[in-house]
Amino acid sequence: MRLIHCTQKLLKEMGTPPIETPLSESTEGLGNWYANLLRIERKKCLLFTNEKSLYSFLIPKVLKVNLKNIEEEFLINLSYNLQYEGFGLDVINRVMQEYEDIGFAKTSNRQVLGSMNQLAFEYEVLVEQKEGLGNIRILELNKQINRTIMGALKYRYPIESLRKLFQENY
Repeated sequence: MRLIHCTQKLLKEMGTPPIETPLSESTEGLGNWYANLLRIERKKCLLFTNEKSLYSFLIPKVLKVNLKNIEEEFLINLSYNLQYEGFGLDVINRVMQEYEDIGFAKTSNRQVLGSMNQLAFEYEVLVEQKEGLGNIRILELNKQINRTIMGALKYRYPIESLRKLFQENY
């Protein structure tokens, strides 16, 4: 089972009880993800970040019904973003198989949370520069964010870390 570590704010909004004792961290594949509920222009947005590569994507304008089907929203948007990044269908299908069984847990890695706070700030700035959520192309914005140097990755790009993970595991 793969985990999505959710912030308290997101867990409360979802109304889903977290797994009490998180399973041991997996060293295979992409591993677990972190999720946070943001508000940009008073609209709910979901930010997902991979714990190993810090590869991230934002889902803007999330409704309550989207939060009830968060696993589906996660998988669909992960697939779209990987396609937009140029990954082949064979890789994407393997990733989808890796996340067939998803559980939810509380956050446990402060370094990933710190990186997510920085990413949230960057998304807000980029949305403001584009003059609002209505003017952004979300796949292009996610691609741009993943080409931002991250200190937690020893000053590498998240997309480079993701490609390295695919080379090692797929």
